Amino acid sequence: QMSSSDVKHLADPSSPGAGRFTLVFKGKPEPWTKFRKRASGEKDVPEPENEAYVAYEIRFFIDPYELEPPKRKANTIGVERSNGTMMLWHTYVPESQRGKGIAEIIVEEAMEWASANFLSVDSSCSYVNETFMKRQHNRQRWKHIMIRDH
Repeated sequence: QMSSSDVKHLADPSSPGAGRFTLVFKGKPEPWTKFRKRASGEKDVPEPENEAYVAYEIRFFIDPYELEPPKRKANTIGVERSNGTMMLWHTYVPESQRGKGIAEIIVEEAMEWASANFLSVDSSCSYVNETFMKRQHNRQRWKHIMIRDH
């Protein structure tokens, strides 16, 4: 049984603001050089079979049109007090590990980290938007740091 304590946070050493929350099943995490090649669109770089992850990029300046009006709520940071925005852009779980709740564990860890660092969160990731944030308990817990209501 995997848990949040198995999730590691890896920052990309050559790309400030980029990183991933990863759960490695065996061996080592995928090297950043390989990860970056796939992220830039190289088709011949397959997803890793020993690692599940959610990738992000932090942006410190957001165009005003991307922001909704501030979400006023007691004891929550909300987007109006954000240090920046963590864009979750891709979640991946190897086929052999799917259906075990791993994606939820990894995204939950990313959300915890964003909240602890006063980052608002945006997502272009279909898993985050169409599955994670559609679950009632996640919606209730994280909607105050989401820039958009997906």
